[in-house]
Amino acid sequence: ALSAPREVLCRECAHHREGMEVLTSMTSEEAIEEIVAFWKQAGLTLVGARPWLEFFEVFKPPVKTDLERRMSTNFLHYRANYCQIVCGIMAFAVVTSPRTLLGILLSMIISCAIFVVRANSLAIGDTVLQLTKRNRGLASAAASLVCLVLTGAMLWLLLFFSLSLLVVLGHMALRPRTLAAKYNAATDDIRHMFFGGDASSATVRRVR
Repeated sequence: ALSAPREVLCRECAHHREGMEVLTSMTSEEAIEEIVAFWKQAGLTLVGARPWLEFFEVFKPPVKTDLERRMSTNFLHYRANYCQIVCGIMAFAVVTSPRTLLGILLSMIISCAIFVVRANSLAIGDTVLQLTKRNRGLASAAASLVCLVLTGAMLWLLLFFSLSLLVVLGHMALRPRTLAAKYNAATDDIRHMFFGGDASSATVRRVR
């Protein structure tokens, strides 16, 4: 009669270990390297923004056959402007919301406490969790997420982040391509065709 509860407990522990393995694999060095590589490949930067008068110069409805080309060209040409817009909107969201400031402050305090703790392991029921750098980072991310959700900051930040994406996508679709942007896109295509490699990285070097 006592074996059934033990089997159930063992199964729950096994599921818990599997879940922890999945979560730790998400924070592995390979995953972090992939995120960094994507960030570099996209060339997202705050430096090298185009003049704002040029940015807001003219808007025209896109033609269906030219929409994809226009959006990709504008992204390469104005990516620094887009990054500044997103950062500015998110900064405005944080400054104008006391709850968001409180959630971020609590997240920072808890994250610092997690990394300051000198213990090497933590017992959760029958499971012993090793407090490695990876697991501390995972615990810090989970605690920060909980703080942001409980204070209502997560919903507020997601709302303004969605707004910033709408502004960026709207500009990418409605801003006609300039001659400089067309030239950069054409030279990138030629370079990619003959020499290979990432065309967007070449554009980043020219923009800078």
